[in-house]
Amino acid sequence: MRKQQILLVAFLLAMLSGCASMPGMPGYISEEKSSFDGSVQLSMEPAFVYRDNDGFSGSDLKLSLLWRSSMENDDIVLEAFVDGAHSFARGESLHFNIDGEKVSFKSLEELTNIDYEPGVYSTVYVPGGNVSSKRYLVSRKFITRILEASQVGVRLDLRRSFVEGVFTDNTSSSAHEAFEAFMQKVGQKS
Repeated sequence: MRKQQILLVAFLLAMLSGCASMPGMPGYISEEKSSFDGSVQLSMEPAFVYRDNDGFSGSDLKLSLLWRSSMENDDIVLEAFVDGAHSFARGESLHFNIDGEKVSFKSLEELTNIDYEPGVYSTVYVPGGNVSSKRYLVSRKFITRILEASQVGVRLDLRRSFVEGVFTDNTSSSAHEAFEAFMQKVGQKS
């Protein structure tokens, strides 16, 4: 009986750790080559910024990255996502607290993008819902800085509230873990 439990736990851990390598899963990185100009694009599925530094506290905020070889050398697009139909605050709405120093970013767009994600049918039905997002232009240097920092908090200001979490949580499906993998791929492509 004990051996079966150990095998079950090992199997579940293997399945969970492999999720980031599957399309559509948090942190999955896709690569495309343009037939138009030959440029390469890397894009990352949104990954979780957990409320606490434990990987289990839930997540109101997700972050993703986008890079194209045709972009300015140091540029990366960071996109912030929140579940539900929410307008993001105008001006500087995305904030990072990096080891006590606050850095803020203004979105590339004035309006919040609100999409509908349909439900998923499997053994149970997971209902669909709205997802709100905005894109921010950051640098490779900034991404490297938040990856190397000891403590990074993230706050996204919405029109009537905010969501926040701990970026430095590096558990499975976390934004930190996914950003590290993304930056390794960018380094290989540039």
